[in-house]
Amino acid sequence: MIVAFPNVQSLDVSGPAEVFSLAHRAAPSGAYEIELVAGDGGAILTSSVLQLMPKHSLEACRGPIDTLVVAGGAGVRDAVADERLIAWLRLASRRARRVASVCTGAFLLARAGILDGRRATTH
Repeated sequence: MIVAFPNVQSLDVSGPAEVFSLAHRAAPSGAYEIELVAGDGGAILTSSVLQLMPKHSLEACRGPIDTLVVAGGAGVRDAVADERLIAWLRLASRRARRVASVCTGAFLLARAGILDGRRATTH
């Protein structure tokens, strides 16, 4: 599952999507189902003006999550103040087997308290 938000960097979404898509195609039984989720489920405008269409809204995502990937980009500056997104990340991380972020997505994990007491590295 990849989490996006307005003004996200498109590469931070498409890069992980391509990697997991390749893993899915290479595995005999299909290893991953890739889902893009965001806000109310409507189109997301990226920092490069590409529009992304999430599969689900944040609220529609229920049940266990294998891998939760939080994208980054210029939109993180506003997203850290989005209490709905931060609360959702906090709760979704508890349902996830593993949590990761791309670049500045780490600031969203930190804001949600997911990195508290943990070591983290970003570039």
